[in-house]
Amino acid sequence: MEGSRSVGKKTLFALLCAISTVLFAWKLPLLPLSRSQEIVKIPKEAKTARAVTEILTQRQVLRYPRLFLALAQIAGWDKKFQRGSYIFRRPEAWPVLIRKLTRGERFTVKVAIPEGWRIEQIAQRLNEASIVNGRDFLYLAKIQNLEGRLYPTTYFFEPNSPPQEIIDQMTEQFERVWREHFEGKPAPMKFTKREIITLASIVERETTLTQEKPLIAGIYINRLKKGWRLEADPTVQYALGAWKSRVLYKDLDIKSAFNTYRRWGLPPAPIASPGMDSLAAVIKPAETEFMYFMASGTGGHIFFRTLEDHNHYKRLQKKEKKKKIEN
Repeated sequence: MEGSRSVGKKTLFALLCAISTVLFAWKLPLLPLSRSQEIVKIPKEAKTARAVTEILTQRQVLRYPRLFLALAQIAGWDKKFQRGSYIFRRPEAWPVLIRKLTRGERFTVKVAIPEGWRIEQIAQRLNEASIVNGRDFLYLAKIQNLEGRLYPTTYFFEPNSPPQEIIDQMTEQFERVWREHFEGKPAPMKFTKREIITLASIVERETTLTQEKPLIAGIYINRLKKGWRLEADPTVQYALGAWKSRVLYKDLDIKSAFNTYRRWGLPPAPIASPGMDSLAAVIKPAETEFMYFMASGTGGHIFFRTLEDHNHYKRLQKKEKKKKIEN
C-alpha cells in the first residue's frame, strides 16, 4: 500500500515538473508574442555581446538578457553577432534574434538615385527615406567637392546611417564602375578624370537618350577644339541653383564660373551625377561635323552643322507654333 502511494507521489511530482517545464518554456521567448516591430541599430561601438544585449534590452526587444547572454557565450553565438540595423518584434523570439544577429539579416531601405541628379536632390531623397540627416549629408558632400562622384544607381541602405558612411558607399561605387569600365582608356583632348566627369555630367543633363549621348559629347568636344564657348544650358541651370524646363535669355547673363555662355572651356566642376552611358560617351564620342543641336519637342534632339541651319529650323518651329495657336 505504501509502495503504491510512493509511486503515486513520484508520478505526481514528475507530472508537476513536466507542467512547470512546459510553462517555463512558454514563458521563455522561444516564440514571438507580439506583432509590434521596432528598428534597432547595433552600432559598431557595441563591440561586445554584453553591449549588444544591453541595447536589445533597452529597446524592449530582449527578455531574460542574462540567460540569453550566458547561452550565447556557451554556444559561441556572441562571436558571430553582426552590427547594423535590424527589425525585431517587441519582444522578439530568441531563435529569431540569434538568426538575424549571427547571419547579419539587416533591415535596409531601397533607394533609387537617378542619373543626372545634383547633390541637393540626392540629399533630399536620402532624408525623405530616413537614411541620413539631409543637411549633414549635403554639408559633408559639398565640403568634399563630391558633385558628380555620388554614383547614380539603386542602393539598399540602413536607416539612420552616418552621412559619411553613405557618402563612402556611393563614391566607392563610382570608383568601382570607373575601374571596371574606364580606367586606363585614352580620353579625347587629354582630358583628366575630373574633366571627363564634368563633361559627362553636362551630357547627362542634356539628354536621357543613350543613342544621342556620344553625338552630343562629340559636338561639345568640337566646340572646345575650335575654341568656342560650350553654351550648354544645363550649366546655366546649375549656376541658377535649380533645374528649369526652359532657360530664358535673361538667365544667360548670370555671373558664375559655371555659366558656359559667358566663360570659355569646361566649368570648374561637374554639375550632376553622370551615369555609365554618359561617361562612356565622353571617353568615346561620336566623330561628327555637327556643331549645334536643339530639342525636337518629342524627347530627342535635332542636330545641325551650321548656325544658319539651326536658326532656320528655329524660325520654322516658331511659325508652326503660331499657326497652332491661331487655329
